[in-house]
Amino acid sequence: MAGDCRRGPVPRADRAACAVAIACAVASPAEAAARRIAISIPAGALGNAIATLGGQTGVSIGTVDPVLSNLPVRRLRGTMSVDQALARLLRGLPARAERIDATSWRIVRAARPAKPVTPRLHAPDMRSAGSSPTVDIIVTASKRDTVLSDYPGTAYLLDGQELARRGASGTDAIIARLPTVESTALGPGRNKLFIRGVADSSFNGPSQATIGEYLGDVRLNYSAPDPNLTLVDIGSVEVLEGPQGTLYGAATLGGVLRIVPNAPQLASFAVAVTGGVAATAHGANGGDLSAVVNVPIVPDVVGLRVVAYRAIDGGYIDDPGRGLTNINRTATRGGRATMRVRPGGGWTVDVGGAYQASNSDDGQYATRDVGPLARRSRIAQPFDNDYALASVAATTDFGATTFRASAGMVAQNLDSRFDFTPANGPLTLFEEANRIRLLSGEVSLARRGTDGVGWIVGVSALHNEERLTRNLGAAAAPARILGVRNETTNASGFVEAGVRLAGRLVATGGVRLDFAHLVGAGLSDIAVAIKENRRNELSLLPSIALTWRLTDRTTLFARYQEGFRPGGLSVSGTNGTTVERFAGDSLKMIEAGARFPDLLGSGIAGTTTLSYAHWENIQADLVDAGGLPFTANVGTGRIIGLEASLSRRLIAGVRGEAAVFVNKSRLTRPAAFLMAGDDPALPNVAKAGGRASLMLDRPLSGRLTLPGDATLRYVGHSRLGVGPLLGIVQGHYVDTSAVARIGTARFGVTATLSNLLDARGDRFALGNPFDVASGRQTVPLRPRTIRIGFDARF
Repeated sequence: MAGDCRRGPVPRADRAACAVAIACAVASPAEAAARRIAISIPAGALGNAIATLGGQTGVSIGTVDPVLSNLPVRRLRGTMSVDQALARLLRGLPARAERIDATSWRIVRAARPAKPVTPRLHAPDMRSAGSSPTVDIIVTASKRDTVLSDYPGTAYLLDGQELARRGASGTDAIIARLPTVESTALGPGRNKLFIRGVADSSFNGPSQATIGEYLGDVRLNYSAPDPNLTLVDIGSVEVLEGPQGTLYGAATLGGVLRIVPNAPQLASFAVAVTGGVAATAHGANGGDLSAVVNVPIVPDVVGLRVVAYRAIDGGYIDDPGRGLTNINRTATRGGRATMRVRPGGGWTVDVGGAYQASNSDDGQYATRDVGPLARRSRIAQPFDNDYALASVAATTDFGATTFRASAGMVAQNLDSRFDFTPANGPLTLFEEANRIRLLSGEVSLARRGTDGVGWIVGVSALHNEERLTRNLGAAAAPARILGVRNETTNASGFVEAGVRLAGRLVATGGVRLDFAHLVGAGLSDIAVAIKENRRNELSLLPSIALTWRLTDRTTLFARYQEGFRPGGLSVSGTNGTTVERFAGDSLKMIEAGARFPDLLGSGIAGTTTLSYAHWENIQADLVDAGGLPFTANVGTGRIIGLEASLSRRLIAGVRGEAAVFVNKSRLTRPAAFLMAGDDPALPNVAKAGGRASLMLDRPLSGRLTLPGDATLRYVGHSRLGVGPLLGIVQGHYVDTSAVARIGTARFGVTATLSNLLDARGDRFALGNPFDVASGRQTVPLRPRTIRIGFDARF
């Protein structure tokens, strides 16, 4: 190969080769080249991709052609040999790999450009639609880079490129793809997420979330609603259904949602711009714009990636009482920045930050007595969510063993205002301000193996402080009423290991020991002192699972795992005058399922899972008869769930997908304050739901491609909450959408249609908690909306 990066000065003509050539690893290079190993390469320039591949496999790969170095390649993950990895990276590019010797390759121009292959859409069961039988999907959220076919549980992966086609969207784009992920619908930045029917309540309060949300290795929230980060420049989204107490600790009863951003590329400069305009029937127009800049500050050593975005979602709710239209406009702006440093010795260090501000002018609910897209309020009811994150992560490999350390700091400010005006009474306002600060960190050592064999050991710590203050009274000057401060400090250690029992039967077991120190106190301007409440909790969270590989990729699995949430303090009583303690809750779950790439030779790939959960001392954020929020333990319950997802190639370039779930939940031992005869179902989770899609992935001519999809989604009946006041029926609607992109790998135009049938639906039966008892509130689907967008990469 021209130029040798391993000795002496490098001639100018060969600097491009040295920028991407990788020296041999300590292990036998010939061995490394031949064996199948776990590979994870982010999307980016070809030059940076082959540098990463060389580093992970211990071989030398290079090119002296700067044009080839800058060609874009898609993300590559799986267990494969170097030859297989190069074949997949170069597929559809005017390039080929020439093997020089047992451990060296060079990338040269192909004699004739290869026929382009369009980016393939990932099926929801995490099986890549375009993957060959010899290439596996890696579940990075398992913390051991476990191959999907070896993972003893239910996991899903969504492709970031597919999500990006719908514009600057947030968590709603994930919910639309995965029926078992559900949400409340108060509005962007204040919704609660649920996975697998583990739903505590429809209201926001001091209780911890039921799922853990992560950006990379850093936790996003703990006792706050979903921050709804805009999914710009995202590589993938992974969902592990819960509980996930052993690996992730507290507040992961339902599971874990992990957003994986694209990492800085150290070898090439790149710019990407996307944008679009949207028109909503019966509402106002909107639009979005985003940009990504990747700068190699010191080639192959230091790189910076910066993301910025802004979006306007036009309103569609009218208020004839105030003579206003389209009042629920939402503006979102934000960005991310990550600096990656490879100082040598195999280390990679990422330092990053994220910021997002979401501002809604008014609530997105209507009332049935006024109209399907209208209501009457005396005052505006805006909401703001300001979110900031700083993080650092460091990793290095010692052969098949990976050391990883990460830490994050979150500051989140939430401000809400509601109309509290009584019928024929004076104008009255309720204001709530929530200030949340979260510190988290983890250090782990993991060893990768084949067939799920391997281990991980780690320690983690977390400190979360929430200060909730509230005002109530005349709109001009509402008075301070009792608030609450909750602090949680967790320290834990965990271990998990997979051991081969016989043949293709692998047992995985683990345990987490968690110590929680809880502090709670009232916040008040009144002279009466409120005693601070302190207590400690010690939890042991075991897990055990079996995985049986029937074939190379068909798997049967069974798993038992536990999760928990610490308790805290809540405000209750007339006008919020009493501070009360609520206990921690715990969930024990057993599941069994199967994953298959080709069911009985039918070409159908998919997964199916049956689960049973026992949930004790369920924490729930509720409202009293006056609409004031409080938190209490509502009793013990159980959840039975059945879910399945299937995909099949129908004709060339067209794939069909379907997913369905059935959920049966109930309070088996309700708390004493709940009246007899109340509907025992847990709140805000549909009893059934499903999704069906046609996925298009076709080349047109030359480099022109046409990927897209058309989707129908059904959400079944659910109830807003538990108890006589909140047992309001919601749901039972159909949502439809379609998206298509025409273009090349560098330039494209996208058309997106949402709510094709212009249905109203009833997403959520809550907009203002102080009028919830009337049962007339409804959050409709956004009316039919068309977005025309563009994307360009340079």
